[in-house]
Formats: sequence, C-alpha cells, structure tokens
Amino acid sequence: MSRSLWGFALVTLLAIAVPAVAHHAMQAEFDQNNVVVITGVLKKINWVNPHVNFLVDVKEPDGATTTWTLVHAGPNQMRAAGLSDRDFWKVGATYTASLALARNGSPRGYVFTIKTPDEKFIYLTFGNVGVDPLNKDGKGGLGNGRPTKFQ
Repeated sequence: MSRSLWGFALVTLLAIAVPAVAHHAMQAEFDQNNVVVITGVLKKINWVNPHVNFLVDVKEPDGATTTWTLVHAGPNQMRAAGLSDRDFWKVGATYTASLALARNGSPRGYVFTIKTPDEKFIYLTFGNVGVDPLNKDGKGGLGNGRPTKFQ
C-alpha cells in the first residue's frame, strides 16, 4: 500500500476515534447519589458544545470564594427548552442549584435543579433538559426521582 493511502487510512481512523473518546456518560464523571445544594453568584455562562457551563462563585464557610463549574445540556437542548434567552440568565445575580458532585472531587457538578433570583425553579433531568423545565405543570422533579431540598 502506498504511503499516501496509509496516511489517509490513519487520518480516517483518528477522525472516527476522537469523537468516540470525547463523548462520555455523565454518570461516569458525576455521582448522582452524591447530590448537594450550592448558592452563588453567576460569573459567566459558556454556551459551548458538548455542554453549557455555568461558572458560579460560591462563598465557602472560611470566607474564601470557589468558582464552581455547573454543567448540563448542550446549547441546542437549552434553546429547545426555552432556556437560552440572553436576558433569562443574569450574570452577577445569585442562583441556587442542586447538583451531582464530580467524582474526582473538583468543584464541578451536573445540575438537576436551579432556583433563579426571582424564585423560579428550573427542573432538569439526568441526561435531558425535559419537556417542562420551568415546571409549568407543577410536577417538576429530578432525574434520580428524589425531591430537591433547598436550604
């Protein structure tokens, strides 16, 4: 086989392999049995694939501030659920969220529920934004079936 054909085969193999490695199950990175509630100030939103990232500054008990990265759906899923309006999320405002902690101990979490500054609850499910994230039908709920208790 010629060198250029081997090169083409290698590039094709890498092109197929990289997306397969890049995609992962959220349960592999986050522990849905270790759910906490945090409150902090929204610092920034990264509208990137594969998951939107909310950066939230959380004041620790010792007075230090830790920036948490909260992840959930991709930008297209957030748009489809009506949660992408630039005026909906307020940088500098205080939000409360229930989230599954990262298994590696880093300040990251997979978001289940968000309480907005105006007391609205956004219900998300594990792996899906859901059909009623603003809980208009009053049912709400978490992907793991447990209710969220906000402190």
